Amino acid sequence: MKEARLHTVFGLLFVLSFFGSDQLQKLLPTWYDPKIGLISFVVALLWLTTFFLNLGKALLDEQRVLRDRVERLENKVAALEDERALK
Repeated sequence: MKEARLHTVFGLLFVLSFFGSDQLQKLLPTWYDPKIGLISFVVALLWLTTFFLNLGKALLDEQRVLRDRVERLENKVAALEDERALK
């Protein structure tokens, strides 16, 4: 999850910097802000989207594995209960 936090923070900083660069230039008149175009902005949005889609897929896979584990454990418990009832 540390990686998720890193990507989230840097992606959001990039997006915020795209919108906040004009405000920073007003606050610091000597600041020269390199211009980031629309293409860079779109690439950043694609990066964040791809990252979160991959994270969502990983979470779905983990959830599927956990559900399978629970189902197997429930089957074992049911089998042990049946075995105990027969004795």
